[in-house]
Amino acid sequence: MLIVAPDSSPEDWHNFAALLSPPSSPVLAEVTSALEILMFIWDMAVPVDLVTQGQQAAGWAAELVAIAPAAASSITICNGELSMKQIGEMHAISTLILRGRQSKSLTHESAVLMHDALRHSTLIEPENCAGFPAKNNPDAAASAVNWFLSGSGSGDEEFSDSNPIDPKD
Repeated sequence: MLIVAPDSSPEDWHNFAALLSPPSSPVLAEVTSALEILMFIWDMAVPVDLVTQGQQAAGWAAELVAIAPAAASSITICNGELSMKQIGEMHAISTLILRGRQSKSLTHESAVLMHDALRHSTLIEPENCAGFPAKNNPDAAASAVNWFLSGSGSGDEEFSDSNPIDPKD
């Protein structure tokens, strides 16, 4: 797993990473562009599950998927918004939109529009996450990512009629 989160530190991700299953060692990449993410993945020599935090990182993920679709196995967008233009340029990829229910940086309406526009997406909006789910509520964020990466959202039939998911249900 590769985490792209400008303006965050490894300490911000420690509790989240400890709750991932199976326990893994996610890498927090210090990058400044989609091209740098691609170079980072190239050095790893395997496609990654990409987790992004915030607007800037979400944009880089969209650009990465547009230019090198095989670089990522999936993307998780935490409180970042993609424009319809960015979505239109992306190749199809399994995407988790993780929006803290109390987020002020991404509205529920915008998250639903992204979910509707991204062909293979799942929207999860846990409570008590605000603008940084992995830091504000690592248990809820890790549960959502674990569920998503376990394949629970990988079938086309499930995606075709999927609605936003509340992990409390």
